[in-house]
Amino acid sequence: MYNRPILPAPAAVVSNGKFNFGCYNAPIGEVNLLDAHKPYRLPLPLFAKNLQLREWQAFQLTNGRYFIMAAIYNAKKMALAQFIVYDKQDNKKYRYEKKVPPFSLHIAKGLFNSHSYYRSPNFMVTAHNNLKDERIELSARINNFANLPPLKANFTAFHTSGQVEPMVTVMPFAHNRGMYSHKCLMPAQGNLVLNDETIVFETHNSAMIIDDHKGYYPYPTCYDWVTALGYTANGSLLGFNFTHNQVLNPQTYNENCLWNNGKMHPLPPITMKRPNGVKGKWLITDAYGQVNLTFTPVAHTSVNINLLLLASRYEGPYGYFSGSIVLPTGERMVIDELFGMGEQFYLRA
Repeated sequence: MYNRPILPAPAAVVSNGKFNFGCYNAPIGEVNLLDAHKPYRLPLPLFAKNLQLREWQAFQLTNGRYFIMAAIYNAKKMALAQFIVYDKQDNKKYRYEKKVPPFSLHIAKGLFNSHSYYRSPNFMVTAHNNLKDERIELSARINNFANLPPLKANFTAFHTSGQVEPMVTVMPFAHNRGMYSHKCLMPAQGNLVLNDETIVFETHNSAMIIDDHKGYYPYPTCYDWVTALGYTANGSLLGFNFTHNQVLNPQTYNENCLWNNGKMHPLPPITMKRPNGVKGKWLITDAYGQVNLTFTPVAHTSVNINLLLLASRYEGPYGYFSGSIVLPTGERMVIDELFGMGEQFYLRA
């Protein structure tokens, strides 16, 4: 059975100029990747390191019927704000997405009393990270945008110590160059106003996954990622995260895990195969026989940018996961049409 060490969190992502590579189960107080010494082997001024540092906060939410993907994303050469709502019952997607100048949005540094936001007269997405009070708040206000209905949203997710356990990783791309990620599945509540209807998210049926993320990614960057979340028929809050990326030594460093009622279970490196393309079924497996999932897309989001020196190809379908996951304890978890999303990503920037 696969196993990797999950350690207490260090005080900072970088200490004395060196990345604290590892997998942790608690928040890191100081998210200070710009303090890394020579991440590209040559001394760089602060502005040049910042230009190479990709940063985002992303959120997935559900109340059973509705699935939401929100993101505030800054790759420094390109940036976007995104709030996508998918109605599973009516098979309808509302895609609010705006490509913006990188200087026009802000990404938080850590999750203690910090904010990430994009604000314009008709498009606002804001995250308030308040782990001191054990909560994450997400709000959006969007009007007069792309012939879509006005949207208003307010959500609170509960990052309660002892009740939810994050997967926090600091992983290497090179000797002293890497990435940081804090992912956590949490109960959530709030409301979404769409088409003049107020849609309520209650803690007994609603949940959020946060991804607080920064990294000195390789050039070009490519990765595969899937996640899903929701409540099972017996009332358990279940979710998972799987990524196949360019991290060195993924046997030791990866962010793959399953959450069950707040408990985080680390899982092995995985591979993803798409024998019929991104709109066909995805097969997610590992070398230990612990992960055996099929992802069936039902809705799709694509972003393609080609500006010669800068290019991005993003495929992000939503759909259902089925199969099984064997935990490090030996317990086999059946995944029965758990809703979530996948990404196939390439960036040259």
